[in-house]
This record gives sequence, C-alpha cells and structure tokens, in this order.
Amino acid sequence: MTNEIFEKFTAQVQTFIAPVQELNKLYIYNIEKLFEIQLNSARDYTEICLEQMRSASDITDQKALESFLSKQGETFKTISEKVIADSQAVANIGTEFSSEAQKIAEKSVEAASAAVNIAQVAKKAPVAKKAA
Repeated sequence: MTNEIFEKFTAQVQTFIAPVQELNKLYIYNIEKLFEIQLNSARDYTEICLEQMRSASDITDQKALESFLSKQGETFKTISEKVIADSQAVANIGTEFSSEAQKIAEKSVEAASAAVNIAQVAKKAPVAKKAA
C-alpha cells in the first residue's frame, strides 16, 4: 500500500516537473543560440573596426584619404546589413522560443488535467475492504 502511494506521488510529481525540465532545456538551447550570435557579431564588428583602423593608418596623401572616404559608404552598408541580419536572427529565436514554450505549456495543462481527472475517478471508486 505504501509503495503504491509513493509510486503515485512520484508519478504526479514527475508530471509537474517534466514541463519545467523541458522549459529549462529550451532556455539553455536559446541562450546558447543568443551567445553564438553575440560572439559572431562581436568578431565581425571587431574585424570591421580593425580593417577601418588599418585603412586609416595607410592614409599618406589626399588620394589615399579620398579612397578611404569613398569606401566608408560600403563599410556602413556592410554594418547596416549585419545589424539587420543579427536583429532578424534574435527575433527568430524569440519567436521560436515563444512557440515552443506555448507547446510545452499546453502539454503541461493536458497532463495536469489528466492527473486531476484520474485523481477524481480514484476518489469516487469504492474502496475494497480487507478480509478479517
């Protein structure tokens, strides 16, 4: 009898803990993706800055200055495109996270409802009397 109660309790606890575990895994997965985007962005922007510094240090005359200034439009275009791509990637992660979290929540509600229904049926069931 005690084992049966303990097993039922363990099953009910697992029913409620499983969604939390799934959400934790989802959080970790998404945080990893965000960190990856941040690291790649930092590397890319650092490269752009270093290239700009190298180009600026090569300016020795007016022709080199004009060449450097004419390339600034390309550089700003590259940075703008990178910012847009990074923003879209982060937005996609947010959308995917929201969708997956919603699925986990719905599954959790279904499992909890099923557990409540089982508990209600068990309460209504007649208790068998032990033979004396």
